[in-house]
Amino acid sequence: MSSGPITPATIDDQEEAFAGAFRSGDISRAGRLYHRDVVYLSPTTRLFGWPRRIEGRARALEFIELTISGVTNIDYVLDERAVISGDSAYARILFDFDVGDRRLRSVYVVVYRYREGLIARQELYYDPDDRLDEVPERPPPGR
Repeated sequence: MSSGPITPATIDDQEEAFAGAFRSGDISRAGRLYHRDVVYLSPTTRLFGWPRRIEGRARALEFIELTISGVTNIDYVLDERAVISGDSAYARILFDFDVGDRRLRSVYVVVYRYREGLIARQELYYDPDDRLDEVPERPPPGR
């Protein structure tokens, strides 16, 4: 990422990098987006017995990798986005995945704060007690 002001195009590029990392099942591919001292906050941490506040690039990536370790066929789609200020952004994500023979969707919001053009704080918002949406089966390729 650039160290200039955050723009909608910056967010689009960042979220496409996240999409590629999630689709490949290798979140480390998105490591370059994070400041070394990133603070990662998510309600998901309680589901895995992790602290609410995760500090540092390596620990954040380790936790995110843990959250996707039991799912397959991830689709990560940026649904909405906005620059909040020169150093903050908002993104609404549609996160589809397979668990066994079920296709599920998690919809969540992320607030990003940047430092030196990198994500310095990532805050995820959603209701972890809410049921995930069932997603109709994907059509076969070529249809």
